[in-house]
Amino acid sequence: CGGGGNSSGDAPKGGKLTFVPGGDQGAVPPPPPAPEPEAPEGPPVDGIDVSNHNGDIDWQQVAASGKKFAFVLATDGTSFSNPRYSEQYHGAKDAGLIAGPYHFARPDESAEAQADKLLQVADYKKDGKSLPPVLDMEPDSSGDTCYGLTPDQMHQWTETFTGKVKKATGVDPIIYAAPSFWKQCMGGSDKFADHPLWLASYGVDNPTVPSGFNRWDFWQYTDKGSVDGIEGQVDQNHFQGSVGELQRLAK
Repeated sequence: CGGGGNSSGDAPKGGKLTFVPGGDQGAVPPPPPAPEPEAPEGPPVDGIDVSNHNGDIDWQQVAASGKKFAFVLATDGTSFSNPRYSEQYHGAKDAGLIAGPYHFARPDESAEAQADKLLQVADYKKDGKSLPPVLDMEPDSSGDTCYGLTPDQMHQWTETFTGKVKKATGVDPIIYAAPSFWKQCMGGSDKFADHPLWLASYGVDNPTVPSGFNRWDFWQYTDKGSVDGIEGQVDQNHFQGSVGELQRLAK
């Protein structure tokens, strides 16, 4: 927030009285400090998310197409690591994109072990080009939608995972979910309202924000996009903000 001016003419706390020869004697406030430069603002920002299934990626072409950020699959459950993660994650950064790692959650397995797995693989650094790690929460495609857990159990699992990641990184993980999953499996919980929300919602002009959140930060609006530098279809996303705001979210 911009600092307010001293309109009263009073000297600021700790200010010195300055003697001005030939003039009225009184408090002459020192000049205000120059404001810190802010990242440039601009139009809404577009990005992508990728995994090992996207194969070789020409990140320079992706950047030239106007994409500003990329989420990259790092880990899935307790045992899978994306074999292309390092080349994709660092390739995106080297091309000038802001990048973030994501973990595909398996809530029927240990939250601690999955957080450890992500932290081992993600190579997260506060370098100004890194988005917070993502907890990707999706229905169980091979069984019970909510992994056999109640909403309270899902809350506990999610708190354990996100707490461990925040303790290690100092940032709140981004949460990825569809409105239907959040309603059914998380019970519309507002326990994670302070986390950035990456919302999955296709075929709509404006996505519905799940109960428990005030807004979406990222919106995955299609899984059938086309982007220069990537062969085949790719997920595409909007960031609800400017490039400057995206840069401030990156650490």
